[in-house]
Amino acid sequence: MKSRRVLTQAIALGLIAVVTSAVSPADAVTKKKATTTKKKATPTTKASAPATTVATAAGAKSGGSAIVALTNETTSGWLPGDAQWGAPGGTVSGAVFDRMFFRDTKGELIPWLVESYKSSADYKTWEFTVRSGIKFHNGEALDGPALALNLESVRTGAVTGNLFGGLAGCTGTGMTATCTTKTAWVSFPEIFIGQSGAIAAPEQIKKKDRQHPIGTGAFMCKGDCWVPNQSMKLVKNPDYWRKGLPKLDAIEFRPVPDEDQRLAQLNSGQIQFMQTGNFLTGRDLAGLAKDGKVKLMTSEDGQSTAYDIVNMVKKDNPLLDVRLRRAWAYAIDVETLIKVRAPGATKANGPFGKGVTGYLEDSGFPNFDLDKAKALVDAYKKEKNLDTVTVVLGTDNIPDNQQTLAVMKQMADRAGFSVRLAPGQDTSAYQNTVFTAGGGLDIATWNWLPYSDPDTFAAFLGSSGCGGPAVCPLTQGRNTLNWGRVVDGQVDAAFEQIRINSDPVVRKRAAESINRQYGDQAYHMWRWRSRLHIAACAKCGGIEDTVGLNGEKLPQGTTAHFLGSPWLTVG
Repeated sequence: MKSRRVLTQAIALGLIAVVTSAVSPADAVTKKKATTTKKKATPTTKASAPATTVATAAGAKSGGSAIVALTNETTSGWLPGDAQWGAPGGTVSGAVFDRMFFRDTKGELIPWLVESYKSSADYKTWEFTVRSGIKFHNGEALDGPALALNLESVRTGAVTGNLFGGLAGCTGTGMTATCTTKTAWVSFPEIFIGQSGAIAAPEQIKKKDRQHPIGTGAFMCKGDCWVPNQSMKLVKNPDYWRKGLPKLDAIEFRPVPDEDQRLAQLNSGQIQFMQTGNFLTGRDLAGLAKDGKVKLMTSEDGQSTAYDIVNMVKKDNPLLDVRLRRAWAYAIDVETLIKVRAPGATKANGPFGKGVTGYLEDSGFPNFDLDKAKALVDAYKKEKNLDTVTVVLGTDNIPDNQQTLAVMKQMADRAGFSVRLAPGQDTSAYQNTVFTAGGGLDIATWNWLPYSDPDTFAAFLGSSGCGGPAVCPLTQGRNTLNWGRVVDGQVDAAFEQIRINSDPVVRKRAAESINRQYGDQAYHMWRWRSRLHIAACAKCGGIEDTVGLNGEKLPQGTTAHFLGSPWLTVG
């Protein structure tokens, strides 16, 4: 396997191979098309009652245990408001925490723990009613106050808090939580797709316990279930609210960062399931699946975008000059990278994927043009009387991502930059580096933005994601979701229009203007849409059986369903 992987690395330019960024997709975002808010004064959505018993897949057997190999550890822990979850964290948390919402194949919200929700006519008050009869693993009841406590926890959370700048607060009574927003917020429920909608027991929230997750999910933590960088061992929730689930008695998650090692362990039977966002590994798995040696689920729907973040608050960063940002974009030959190390990937030219309101076939983001890149760099050097333009580029210490940097360095150096590669860090340390505005990096590889409604991008692309324009450049050392610390008045104004307007035409025009501004200013360097691969041993099942409360099929690729899903089966 290793020799075949090495052979794929030779390309015409003599560059080292590249793969997608290490930081994985959001944990529970799956869509087929974007949803838009209709012109209704009081939008109300209500789910039908859940089936009491979930149908069993043909050949499925209950009992037994399984080991799941993940791409990396989630060292930040399991308190939703304070954790940094990617696909691995989403996978583990999905086993323990049920979500408020998921999506159907049309991209519409499916209430899950929430039975129904509605807003006031001015979109400033939202009510969420939870399903009755659901209990947390510790016996606490899921009710309105418990949900409100969760919503307040993510509103003030160290990581998720920047998503909720427009939320005044939430209270609970009976089975309903009521939230009040500072201005109209027409797509407010969308923000609870993913990590912010993972519901933890009041006991865990009050203790601020990151080590021992307590949810309502199919699997539960007993004792000291988590040993960081080693394993998370969970057991079956015998009182799970979806009768007949889960099928397994126990499940163990292990971080295995090395791609080839993870694949070898699956082939040898040391593990039963594995996860990867690596395109070459996905190609290997497809070959094994064709031969009947593994089962494979592959999805690009709802996955994140591989891109690079320019540090906009590092005073000596030459890329603060828009001419050099455009030069960098012109210098990186993304199509060559895709052919060699991400075969089959969809090239990205902006933050919004196809189907998301605001997507454009041409966002204005510079395409590869080495001559234009050289001309811009040379003009900058002449104007500043410089011999070199040094740029510090960084990523984590995963070998494939280090290869990404080597490719980018060679491409950028050919355009006249002088690229210095920063030492690799373990994934958690690297995430903290990016959260604190680069930590000395001028540009950093990243992988995120897997959302379906443009409003959800506001905290990541607008200044609200770092506390607002007045403090955005001053947030060094503070967790933020606008990792580059971009402050752009045009972008912020467009996001405000998206948030307060229910007219889909207004929202579309505003989202397109954001896409064009990011294309023109090159605040981020877009590469490709990510892809999630989930593989199972030949006799294992369940990875494709993502079904709704009444047995309806849900889109594949929702990582909160993968193995955290209660319908995992072993046949």
